Amino acid sequence: MRTTARRIRLVASAAMLATALSTGAAATAAPHAPVVAAGAVAPAAVAPAAAAQASWPTVKPGQRGVDVTTVQLLLTARGHATKADGVYGSGTTAKVKTFQKAQHLNADGIVGPATWTRLVTALKAGSKGTAVKALQHQLTANGHTVNADGTFGPATTAKVKAFQKAHRLTADGIAGPATWAALVRGGGNGGGGGTPGGGGKLSDAQASARLKAAGISRVSSGNCTDRNRKNCTSLQGIRVGTVNGVIALKKKSGCKITITGGTETNHAGGTYSHWNGYKVDISRTPCVTNHIQSHAKKHHKRRDGAWVWRVTSGGKTVVDYADERWANHWDITYY
Repeated sequence: MRTTARRIRLVASAAMLATALSTGAAATAAPHAPVVAAGAVAPAAVAPAAAAQASWPTVKPGQRGVDVTTVQLLLTARGHATKADGVYGSGTTAKVKTFQKAQHLNADGIVGPATWTRLVTALKAGSKGTAVKALQHQLTANGHTVNADGTFGPATTAKVKAFQKAHRLTADGIAGPATWAALVRGGGNGGGGGTPGGGGKLSDAQASARLKAAGISRVSSGNCTDRNRKNCTSLQGIRVGTVNGVIALKKKSGCKITITGGTETNHAGGTYSHWNGYKVDISRTPCVTNHIQSHAKKHHKRRDGAWVWRVTSGGKTVVDYADERWANHWDITYY
């Protein structure tokens, strides 16, 4: 009996030692393996596609401008020939719906994130066709002027790289999803023509060149650019974000944009002022007014009587449009 009991104890000890060694080996092999309790679900990784979709704008019937032209050219490139007139009318709506049905998407005729990701295609040096034309139109609208000839040559490659560098993207000269999304956003937040972050400042010549390339002009009663003279229209010291915002407004609205006030003296002071590069005045045309009032929200009336229309994103104010009717211009602040 004593011998049998001893054998049982030896077998049990050996089993315990084997278990300990096995556990130690497993711990050594995977010292940081997470422990998930029974019935619990391990956290899922964020899907890259979901993050990408959140960055695309929405283009819908009734809109005009380069984003509409882009949709039309991309539809043609995808086999749904569409007139590229920059007007989102019934014809474009029908083509979008047909494309969406073919892609098994919700056929609502609105180009949102899911439709954008199916429309765009990666383009690089050597690519040709209407998709390249769409890319070239977008580059020009974003201040990187290039001939829209439908050929992805050295000039287009250089402009793509310049745009990518300006927007902190990998400057490889290839127009992939991230570059397309940044282009059609115009750096903006929604149809109101908001602005991306851009605290750096530009010289008058730099700002003028960017705006001119985007088809934006400026006028001055004194025909001058000296910011220390009140009858001049100066862009000296204007913020990059403000310039990008004006370009985005031009791009989204399809309107003629004329700057009538910049960073020159004789404007109201404050942190978010003309002098500090946050504000511009633009001519109050029917096209501009209709676009602003359609895409921004009427918010409050200033003490001088000007109604302010506001664009917000994530609970933060992105841009304020003050309707200074008496001066026949919109006083715009890009935050």
